[in-house]
Amino acid sequence: MSTQPLAIVTGANGNLGRAVVARLAARGMRVARVERSVLHLGEEFDCELDLSSGPSVARGFAEAARRAGGLGAVVHTVGTYRGGHSLNETPDSDFLELFQTNVMTTVHVLQAALAVMLPQNSGRIAVVASTEAAHGVPHHSAYAASKGAQLRVVESAAAEAKPHGIAINAVLPSTMDTPQNRAAMPKADFRSWLSLSDVAHVLAFLISPEAGPIHGQAIRL
Repeated sequence: MSTQPLAIVTGANGNLGRAVVARLAARGMRVARVERSVLHLGEEFDCELDLSSGPSVARGFAEAARRAGGLGAVVHTVGTYRGGHSLNETPDSDFLELFQTNVMTTVHVLQAALAVMLPQNSGRIAVVASTEAAHGVPHHSAYAASKGAQLRVVESAAAEAKPHGIAINAVLPSTMDTPQNRAAMPKADFRSWLSLSDVAHVLAFLISPEAGPIHGQAIRL
């Protein structure tokens, strides 16, 4: 059994997720990757993990923690985007998809992480939200609503977890420099965008001992 603290990273196959995994590995943390509905714990363990199912996430997190001797941290990077339409033009399906992916996966991840961390009386969790969690934006009603709801869930969980020595924070990035964003906005000034490395650095810091008393914060980037 490794003595390194275990960190679980969701969306580990995504642009930001890969950057987070690399950053945590460089810090010496043992990382379990959740990617494409599978949790990978090094060479020793794989299991199916469906973020849309609370029981599936709970089983995967509990087993990974059991094998690793505990759970030190979780970084939740999974999310999706729909936008570009006025509220009157936004179909119900956009609201349903965004709330399922942005809100309910966060609920399931927090529930599963806390089920392990509460008996430990320790742990740190960082969740990726968006600057749009803080305010509405024209033509982004469904996305902004889902990110706002996600942030309220994180804040509520943070308040519940604080007495148990568990720190939960959210990061609210503005536009990140990804291939997908460059393709969608080819005329934008990419120099003003956040680098994935910078966002990963903040997330890695928030789940580190150096973050100390930082708790229940929504950190805009």
